[in-house]
Order: sequence, then structure tokens, then C-alpha cells
Amino acid sequence: MRRAWIQSSVVVVVMAATASVSLGNGYKIMCMKSAKATAMGEAFVVQADDPTTIAYNPAGLAQLEGNQVNIHGTLCNAYMEHTSPAGVKTDNEDGWQLVPSLFYTTDMGKEDMSAGIGISFPNGISSEWSENSFARYVATYSDLVVADVSPAFGMKVNDSLMLGGGISYYYSEAQLENVVDAGTLSGGSPNGIDVKSTMEGDGSAWGAGIGMIYQVNEQHGFGLTYRLPYSIDYDGDVTIAGQGNAVDATIDFPAVVVIGYAFRPTEKWKVELNLDWTQWDQVDDIVLDFESPFLTDVTQAQDFDNTIAYKLGTECRYSETIDLRCGYIYNENATSERTWRPSLPDTDIHFLTAGCGYRQGNVTIDAALQVVYYETRTIDNNVDFNEFTSQSSVDGTYRTWAPCLSLAMTYKF
Repeated sequence: MRRAWIQSSVVVVVMAATASVSLGNGYKIMCMKSAKATAMGEAFVVQADDPTTIAYNPAGLAQLEGNQVNIHGTLCNAYMEHTSPAGVKTDNEDGWQLVPSLFYTTDMGKEDMSAGIGISFPNGISSEWSENSFARYVATYSDLVVADVSPAFGMKVNDSLMLGGGISYYYSEAQLENVVDAGTLSGGSPNGIDVKSTMEGDGSAWGAGIGMIYQVNEQHGFGLTYRLPYSIDYDGDVTIAGQGNAVDATIDFPAVVVIGYAFRPTEKWKVELNLDWTQWDQVDDIVLDFESPFLTDVTQAQDFDNTIAYKLGTECRYSETIDLRCGYIYNENATSERTWRPSLPDTDIHFLTAGCGYRQGNVTIDAALQVVYYETRTIDNNVDFNEFTSQSSVDGTYRTWAPCLSLAMTYKF
């Protein structure tokens, strides 16, 4: 029985590390912080010219004037279809979800310096499969929310160079629901009788980031940002078949480096290319520390690979009040087949984005539409020992796509 409890608890707690259907690699979220940057495929670390630069490159704060507030929201849905080796098709329980953000900046009455604070969500989307589906022994409901509160500053060193930096306070809540085969739970063989399993936990951590923008001349510019890795210690409770147990777990979040080049062919047209590198191979295994002396601590390998997201975006000033934008992202897969789970359909991903901005007086309205296409992925694994502890399997072919709409308002005063 103790072994069954351990295996069931591993399913519950470890899944919190990769619980969101994030529009990115691993459990890193993309295109959820800025309507303007999203419309340009997040190729934004050089342009960095609205309050959301706090999330992309704090050096860009140095070019913002006065006081500015940006309120943003992205509405997103993900449609997943699983085809089993026998040809049975199953769809996820899709639903529209809102990811908000808020940014405030001020130049403090100075010409060469500005500061600000932002609240955004590096992770913030849940996923859900039916309690009768093939995925029920791995995850029926998964939600990992990480809120990032970031005060930051930027300064002009000279006419060409801008530097910036900031700190981040991360607060996270995780929730996972799945079912456990009662036969395995009692120490026997799977019997198809399911009992519910629930995990809830929260934790926090500190992080930091720095950035640079170098304008060679009016046509050419370069940008660079670095975000430090951080780890969140979660305190949680696992309840299986009405019996609870306290558990602690630590989840690592990787370092991120983004380099960018921007080119302005004409006064009204700019193009930017970013390379977004994520250091997944430094993410440690997840160690589950159970409070009960009758349960042995468990370690599970993450097995992630480093990734690069290739981001290309452009903006054209159509008139004095309207800007037109579009972009493309190709994002590499981070998750190996051995540790792949249906709650995180990680694969090579293509983002197609477009949008516009409208200025009227002190108010700017930005909108963006993105269509996210996940390349088809076929899985043959035994993640979380689901094939040993149940009469089900997550093997099969997965097809996923996601439409998203972003809207933001910036007010200058």
C-alpha cells in the first residue's frame, strides 16, 4: 500500500510542475503580457517603447516619457485532440481563459531615467480532460499560476546606450486533480474502480533581470536581456480517497537570454528579429518531501532540453494615428518523449500574429490576434507509471491549436 501511495502522490505533485497549457516551450508562457509585443511576435527587446518593456527589456524604460499606465488582457483557448493507437479520438475540455497584466512607469521628472512596476503571469493557463478520458490517471484538471511582480528601472548612459534592471517577486499557486485506480491504491492490481486525487499548494521566490539597448544609428539597433533562474518552494496537501498528507516540493524555473536586432528601412517601417534562449537543462529534478514518516521521499527527472524561440516582427506607421503590425515565432520543443504529459502538449510550435495600434490624444489602444499551431506529436511512454498503476495509457498522437486575442490600453499623463 505504501508503494501505491507514493506512486499516486508522485502523479499529483510532480504534475504541478508542468500543469499549464502554456503557449511556449516547457512550462514557459509566451505572448501573454503585451498586445503590442504579441502582434510583433514578441520581437520587442530593441523597440521596447511602451510600459510592457518591464517584462521584455527594462532598458527600454529609459525612452519612456512622463507617467504611463498599461492595462492588458489576453483571452485564449486551446483545442487538443488525442488519437489512441487503436484509433479512438478524444478532445480536451476546452474553455476560454483570461490572462491579465498591469504596468506603470514614470520618468520622475528626469530626461535620462525612468522607473516602473509590472504585474504579469509567466504561467497562468489551466488544462482539463474528462474524468472518463484516457488521461484521467495522469491529469484531469491542471493549473499552475505564477504571478510576477517586478519593479524596474532604465537609464540612458549616452545617446546610443540604455541600461536597465529590476527584481521580481514570484508568487505561485498550483492545483491538480486526477483519479487513482482503487485496486493499485490498496496494493493489488488495477481494477478500473477510480477514486479522486487532489493536490493544492503555493509558494514564492525572488528573481532578477537586466537589459541593454544599443542604437548604432537611426537604422540599426541591438538589444540583450537576461533573466536569472529561480526556484519556488511549494507547501501543499495531497488528498487521495479522502486521506490527506502534507508534502513539500521545489520547482526550478530556467534562466532566459534574449538577443535582438532591429532595422528601420524607412522612417515609418521597422523590423526586428529576436533569439530567445531558455536554459532548461539546468532545471533540477523535482524532489517530493512527504511529511509522513511512512512515505519515502521521491525524486523525478525532468529531462528538459535547452530551446531557442525564433521571433520575427514588424511594425508600419500607416497614419498619424494607426500602426499596423505582424509577426511569427518558431518555438522549439523542450520536453522529451519519456516525460511528456497530456496536460502539457509540448512540441515544436508556430505562432502567427497580427495586430494594430490606435492613438488618440493621451490614449493608445493596441490589439493583437494570434493563432498557435502545435506540430503533431506521437507519444509512446509510461509517464508517472500510468500503465502499471491503471488500465489506461497516454500513448497516441496529439494535435493542438490555440486562438488568442489580446487587447490593451495605455494612458499617458
